Amino acid sequence: MKKAGYILLVGLLLSTAAFAGFYYFGTSSCRAMMSDPQPGLAWLKREFKLSDAEFARITRLHEAYLPQCGKRCARIAELNRKLEQLLGQASGVTPEIREVLAERATMRADCEAEMLNHFLEVSRMMPPEQGRRYLEWVERQASLNGQAMEQRHQSASPSNQQANPMAGHPR
Repeated sequence: MKKAGYILLVGLLLSTAAFAGFYYFGTSSCRAMMSDPQPGLAWLKREFKLSDAEFARITRLHEAYLPQCGKRCARIAELNRKLEQLLGQASGVTPEIREVLAERATMRADCEAEMLNHFLEVSRMMPPEQGRRYLEWVERQASLNGQAMEQRHQSASPSNQQANPMAGHPR
């Protein structure tokens, strides 16, 4: 009985050590990124194989872009709150609601234009092939291609709903 307990204990210790070793080595790249001065951008350096100089230039660009982006986002959030307030008081679309909608649409368009400009600037800081790959990645990730709304409406059309009754419905 003692021998079985000893074997069980040794097995438990070995499996714990194996787990800890696999965990440690498996997460080493993530831990290294988190120790980077800019952990939010560290993936960019690794994914697009950027030199330290390229990464430093992109980091400076990003740091210059963020405050203006934050101001635009705050303004859009403010317009969203104003619109919500107006909609709570109105029984129809008033001229004031239309004005807020138009201003919000303009702010969103300005935001998208500035974001696109930033992405293009970042891509120019990379080697040409990596810059092209970055822009392809951005196009897939961002809503800059304008397809999100169109796809939602297309998937909600009656012919598509017959084929897929959940199309157009949030999941």
